[in-house]
Amino acid sequence: MQHVSSMIDLLSSAYVTGEDVAAHLRSLGECRVEVTRLERDGACTDFLAIEIPGLDAQAPRLGIVGRLGGIGARPAVSGLVSDSDGAVVALAAAAKMLGMAQRGDAMPGAVHIHTHICPRAGTRPHHPVPMMRSPFPMREMMAHEVSPRMDAILSVDTTRGNRLVNHRGVALTPVAKEGWLLPIPDLLLDVMSWVSGELPVTLPLTTQDITPYENGLPHVNSIMQPAIATPAPVVGVALTAQATVPGCATGVTNAWDADVAMRFCIETAKLFGQRTLSFVNEEHWEQLQARYGSLAHLQGVGRELA
Repeated sequence: MQHVSSMIDLLSSAYVTGEDVAAHLRSLGECRVEVTRLERDGACTDFLAIEIPGLDAQAPRLGIVGRLGGIGARPAVSGLVSDSDGAVVALAAAAKMLGMAQRGDAMPGAVHIHTHICPRAGTRPHHPVPMMRSPFPMREMMAHEVSPRMDAILSVDTTRGNRLVNHRGVALTPVAKEGWLLPIPDLLLDVMSWVSGELPVTLPLTTQDITPYENGLPHVNSIMQPAIATPAPVVGVALTAQATVPGCATGVTNAWDADVAMRFCIETAKLFGQRTLSFVNEEHWEQLQARYGSLAHLQGVGRELA
């Protein structure tokens, strides 16, 4: 909770930059942090790529993507917006894992954490409530947020602007891999129960939710967009609410829910690095491919329409 609160405080600024966040993380322990600033046509954001070292260089590497349009919607509104949760959780997880390593509890395998810092993102109309707009096209965002070094990905995103999950807390999506929606592993459901102390909640997805934003179809939000840019399996970690809440609403970030999501990410990283957890049943995956073929075309924009 200390790391979550510190990250909320750090990001609650009109002037915060990726370099500010990188300096904070470097002060906590050994990690590699790269900051890439992208600025074009009046839009700007700082991409962060963080590597937390692991004990076993050969262990599978978990990716944690803090997915969001922006941490702020200035000048339209002042303050930290609901949409910031992806960055808050991902960066707090990085801070916590650095603190663990300093105290002798290093991660079994390396963990790669990517997000971006944009205090001045725009908004866009969306039913049932307005959502935040990414500062750059989604495919370009994914080129920075998804790395080929990620063997599996947890995509953390605010998901309060819907009527699908009428529950305040954290929900998990099915596994998305190369156009397929696959079952949630039982162990992931167990971990969510353990860290929340409640029965696990799931977020239903449709096929179009795992297709690219470029096709213009409605999506629940951008939580599954990392799945368009990688063959690695992706699970969404959605911060939800009982009511529908705009992504651009301020005063919404809930430190308790963010802490649950952060602890879920860390416990998942431990199990994945220990090779105790697999996101995909390989036997079932091979059967699906043999029987029905590839659905990887769903990761692209599809045919041009007349």
